[in-house]
Order: sequence, then C-alpha cells, then structure tokens
Amino acid sequence: MKRISLFTLIAAFGYFPSFSQSDTTIKYYGKNGKETTRDSALSYVKFFRQANLWHGIEYDTKRNILKSEGDYNETNFQTANGSVNNYKEDGQLDYTVEYADGKPLNKTYFHKSGDKKSYTVYSDKGIQLQKGWDEAGKEIKNFVVEREAEFKGGNEGWKKYLEKNLNATIPSAVGAPAGNYAVQVQFVLDKEGIPTNLKAVSVPVKCKACGAEALRVLRESPKWEPAILNNEPVTFEVIQNIIFEAVEGVKKG
Repeated sequence: MKRISLFTLIAAFGYFPSFSQSDTTIKYYGKNGKETTRDSALSYVKFFRQANLWHGIEYDTKRNILKSEGDYNETNFQTANGSVNNYKEDGQLDYTVEYADGKPLNKTYFHKSGDKKSYTVYSDKGIQLQKGWDEAGKEIKNFVVEREAEFKGGNEGWKKYLEKNLNATIPSAVGAPAGNYAVQVQFVLDKEGIPTNLKAVSVPVKCKACGAEALRVLRESPKWEPAILNNEPVTFEVIQNIIFEAVEGVKKG
C-alpha cells in the first residue's frame, strides 16, 4: 500500500560505492524509520565516516537492495546534510531532498526520463512553493506536490463534528473520576478519504468504553480530504487523539 510520506529514504539499486571499512556503523530501522533490532528491521544502514560527516547507505533487509544514500551529521536519519538521493525499487531516481542540519530545504521528484516532475520548497512555516511539470516539460497549473489528509473544514471542522456526534458523557456514565480521558486512534485514509483499519492504540484504564466510542464516531465520520502526492490522491496513515471529559458530580446512571 502506497502512503504519502514527507521523509522517506530510498537509494540506488545495484550501486556499491567503495569506502574504507574503518569507522563504520550499522544500524537497523523498522516502521516509520524508528531504530530497532536486526531481527525486526525492514532496512539497515551502513554509516561510513567521511571527513566531518557520516555517509549513510540504506538497504532493504529482505531483498538486500539499496534504498537511500546521503550525508548525515551523526549516525541516524535525523540530521541529514546536503543532498539525499532516493530511488525506486528498480533503481530509478525517484526524488532528491536537500537538507541543512536535518531540516528539509527543497525536494525534487523526477520522471522516468530523468526530467523534473515536481519541485517543493520548505520553510519553518511549511511548504512555501510547489510546482509540477508533465513529461514534455510543460508546467501544470495548480499542481499539488504533497498535501496531508485532513477532515473537511480542517481542525475546526473536526472539532465541530466531535462536539455534535461524540458522546462525551461516557466517562461519567461508567463512573470514571473527574478529569480528561484521551483515546489515541490510528487509522488509514484511503484514496477517497474514507477511514479504514481503525485501531484504538491507547485507551484510558478507567474508561475502556471511551475507546469504543472514539472508534464509533470515527467510523461514522464523513469522508475526509485525501492526501495528495504529485497531484494524485494516495493513502495516508493518521494518528488522532480524541478527548473525553468526566465532570465532577455526575454519577453513573
């Protein structure tokens, strides 16, 4: 399942640069780029000391093909510096990201021909510029390179939906002490913006019923605005907190 990602590292298939084996570190990574053990890793990275930086080359664990290559301040994915090249499974260049001390400055996607497909410029405020071109090199008007999925109306629309549809009395109804009860839900929005694969990944011990109610209100929600990658809708994983409040003095019925 293809999902949008603002930070995905992929690299050249079949390209094995020559480095000295001194000052070499190997690290293993699982889902979402989190460091893990060798047995549970989806990829591993060889970091080679190169002047004042670490040159990292990522390999797919199962197929042992290269996924990414770039320079980092340390032996991790958090502090990339300069250009990081990202490749598809067949070894073709997919996109390149320019970094400064771990912060993305711009990203360029490429067509199969090697010509530019899209270009994005970032700042501390988010995306500042995004453009796209067809395979003939003609700029496409109003091209959206990347956009996260969101509820229609944004955060304010989501808040209004919960206020109208969420049974906020659940904690008090089950006798939970006064206070806030947060349920963390995880789900995937498909290309049409429909929530799927719903899971309550964190439920308050004193309000198990809150988890079921959070899933219900999410399951019955209208379609969301789907995520966009290179002007096309893609699936998108979401983690959302839904807060319940138990009011003091309200007793279980």
